Amino acid sequence: MARLEGDIIGLDLGMARTGVARISTLAKLAEPLKSIDMKADFIANLQSVIESNNAVAVVAGVPRSLDGIGTDQTKWAESEVQNLKENLRIPVFAIDEAGTTKKAEELASSMRDDIDSISACIIAGDFVAELERGRIDGYSI
Repeated sequence: MARLEGDIIGLDLGMARTGVARISTLAKLAEPLKSIDMKADFIANLQSVIESNNAVAVVAGVPRSLDGIGTDQTKWAESEVQNLKENLRIPVFAIDEAGTTKKAEELASSMRDDIDSISACIIAGDFVAELERGRIDGYSI
């Protein structure tokens, strides 16, 4: 089983912009980073974030409806995750992002511009919790 130790970049994928966060597998404390504009060169900008944080993995939230069924947004996000897997040199994971926007709104009701990166913090935190529980096939912390 491969161990993920270090910083993980969390993503709240969006068609206009993507929220970005960093979480340490040791401290387990997520920090919002600057969102990335999807109209710019997303992969290059994300690669810069990965390199500047010495990240060991990326996790992206994938939306599903409350009954767990995929939507058009799900298909788009899964396509983006596949693109990341093909273009990044570190492991890329997807995790159900159910409820992250609501949690983020509760945490940052006065920070609307940063809501995407706060959602990314929650996604990253949920992923590290899943790693701790041994629920990510082939990986642990």
